[in-house]
Amino acid sequence: MKFTNTSAASNKIILANDHYVAIPYDCSNITANSDGVIPAGTIIPENDATAVGVLLTDVIPAENPNGTVVIHGFVTAKKLPAAPAAAAKTALNMIKFM
Repeated sequence: MKFTNTSAASNKIILANDHYVAIPYDCSNITANSDGVIPAGTIIPENDATAVGVLLTDVIPAENPNGTVVIHGFVTAKKLPAAPAAAAKTALNMIKFM
C-alpha cells in the first residue's frame, strides 16, 4: 500500500473569534477549484438564498468529501474566497460577516 502526504489545511482562519456553531456537511456535490480543493470560507451549498453555512476548513473531495460548516458565529468576510451575495447573507442570518 502506498501512502501519500497531502495537506489541505489552510492557515486561513475565517472566524473572527472562537465562539461558533458548526455542523458536519457532505461536500461531494460541491465543485472544487482547479487544484481539487474546496477552500475554507466557501458559502455552502451555493452563494445564494440556499446557503446553509460557511466552510470552516479546506476540503479535498477526492480524498474525503466531509467538511465542517459554520452555521452560527462571526466570520471575517475579507478572508472568504468570494464575497457573500445579499441573498446568502439573508439566508445566513445567524452568521455575522465582519
